[in-house]
Amino acid sequence: MNKGVETIERKISSTIHEWGMLPRGCTVVAGLSGGADSVTMTHFLFRHASEYGIKLTAAHVNHGLRGKDADSDEQFVRSFCENYSIPIHVLNADVRSIARQNSQGIEECGRNVRYSFFRSLCGENGRIATAHTLSDSAETSLMNFAKGAGAKGLCGIPPVRGNIIRPIIGITRGEVEEYCKFYGLQYVTDRTNFDDSFARNKIRLHVMPVLREINPEFENSAARASYILRSDEEYLDSLALEGLRKALLKGGGYRLDELQQMPHAVLLHAISIIFGKMKKSRSDFNHIAAVERIINSGAGSVTCPGRIQCAVSGNTFFVGIQQYDDCAEWSVPFSLNGAVLPDGRSFELHKVSAEAMEKHQKINKLLFNNLINYDTILSMNKLVRSRRPGDAYRPARRGVKKTLKKLFNEAKVPVMERCHRAVFQCGDKIVWVEGFGVSQEACVSENTKNIAEIIIKECR
Repeated sequence: MNKGVETIERKISSTIHEWGMLPRGCTVVAGLSGGADSVTMTHFLFRHASEYGIKLTAAHVNHGLRGKDADSDEQFVRSFCENYSIPIHVLNADVRSIARQNSQGIEECGRNVRYSFFRSLCGENGRIATAHTLSDSAETSLMNFAKGAGAKGLCGIPPVRGNIIRPIIGITRGEVEEYCKFYGLQYVTDRTNFDDSFARNKIRLHVMPVLREINPEFENSAARASYILRSDEEYLDSLALEGLRKALLKGGGYRLDELQQMPHAVLLHAISIIFGKMKKSRSDFNHIAAVERIINSGAGSVTCPGRIQCAVSGNTFFVGIQQYDDCAEWSVPFSLNGAVLPDGRSFELHKVSAEAMEKHQKINKLLFNNLINYDTILSMNKLVRSRRPGDAYRPARRGVKKTLKKLFNEAKVPVMERCHRAVFQCGDKIVWVEGFGVSQEACVSENTKNIAEIIIKECR
């Protein structure tokens, strides 16, 4: 065997082994476009299928975008698979129409169609093999660099993501062509690959050749840099995950003081991880930086793409999908021992003397707003709950009855935070609302004999 091709095959085998890409007995769906990359990958997997103990099948998607060229590519992959007795599944899709129906870009829609088709073929424990190369990964790093990406974006294309594997990610496009030449493999060339109106083609056709002039081993150098960056990212992610685990509150949200103690780099990773859990997240660095600011300042809210709402209240950082005026209701019975709210905070009533009341009034108006005439609520059934549609009460000393919705709007309380605000109900009346104080009916007067202070404590 040609020593160069022997080296190429050893690189592919090493990548497969290092990343545990091919569990014995699994079904592998090879995405076969007909290009040199996918032909090389499929041919290699076919030759070594028995060695790895895998069941190989090929899959091709005709996106309906390139007319006769696309039909010709489809015929080529059918013939290729027939020649090697490889099972082939072909999907014909009108990607342009699907993209229009789903309000998606054509490229994004095409990718979604492909992977949905591949997943339907590989089964629960199968693998999807795509033919990304070392050159593709270097190009991706450069594109992300041009967009101002952080370390994660500069890592390039990961060898494994879930059940998606990239067996030839360790070889360059030049090595792919050498492999095809040695084995006499025919392949098709997509003419759009030479259209430099596409950003990736600009990098492939104009930037990569210059970098290879400076360093003929540029792709391998880029791979080493990606390896180092990926190792750093994994370590920072592990620190961020541990920090989030400590900060997570039982009822939802995160303890603000725990987040504030994180080093800058770890906190950025923690925010990115939180966003990553939100399916509709399309947040970039500017959104992550904005969330970092409200965490460190201990106040404010940020709305990110996908209606992700982040807000700080007390010692809690909340994040969730903004539901506008619709939120899950909660209710907790109140006893002499107090109540534990869904977000982990405790709600308590502490008896205070008249002297203490005067001291509170002079020192802190907010504390005075939390003083309640205990005699007016003593014999009533009590509960602490979230707001409900139509809720209204008369805040002390305001002389007017208002709906909670109007109060929240006037105070610019973030929508997602409103469900977490505690409402204290005695009998059938609201006597106190978190952030707005006691009602006129239950407020302390000069004739009040028994006074209690409402205190909400953060969970420790």
